[in-house]
Amino acid sequence: MLCLLIVLGCKCQSDMFDKPTPTPSPSPSSTASASPSPSPSPSESSSSENRNRRPLSSSDNSVLQTGTYTGRGKNVTYNQNGDFLLRIDSVDEDGKVEAYLEASNGLQGKATMTGTVTKAGKIELSGTLDNGDSAAINGTVSGRTISAGYGIADSNLKTQAGNFVVTRR
Repeated sequence: MLCLLIVLGCKCQSDMFDKPTPTPSPSPSSTASASPSPSPSPSESSSSENRNRRPLSSSDNSVLQTGTYTGRGKNVTYNQNGDFLLRIDSVDEDGKVEAYLEASNGLQGKATMTGTVTKAGKIELSGTLDNGDSAAINGTVSGRTISAGYGIADSNLKTQAGNFVVTRR
C-alpha cells in the first residue's frame, strides 16, 4: 500500500477517474459493499480508546464538515471530464475521516474511503474502487470546497491520475 501511495502521490494531480477500462464493469447489483467489514482491533486498550472517540458533527470541525460535496473533475491520463460526488460521512476528533467517492458522467468509479484531515486542511483518503483498483486522494479543504488530485492503480500497478474540485451542497 505504501508503494501505491508513493506511485499515486506523484500522479495525483493528473487523472484518476479518466477513462473506463476496456474490461466490462460489474452490474450495480454486483458491486462491492459500500461499507467495509469490521476488522478486529489490535488490542483491547486501543479498542476501548476508539470507542471513546466520538465522531464530530459539521459544527464541531471548522476544517472539514460532514455532508455531500459535488463538482467536476478530469482524468488527465485519458483526457476525460466528469462529475464527482464526495460524501464525508464522519470526521473524529483526531481528524480520521470516513467518506464515499463516486465519479460519473464521463468518468466511472465508486469507493468507500478512509483517511485523515489535518487542522491546516490537508486531506488524504484511500480505498478500493468497485472494480478492485486501489484509489488515493490528496488535497486541501478551504471553506466549503475540497480541491484534490487522485490516483488509481490496478493490480499490475498500471496507474491513472486526475483532479477534481467539489463544493459542499
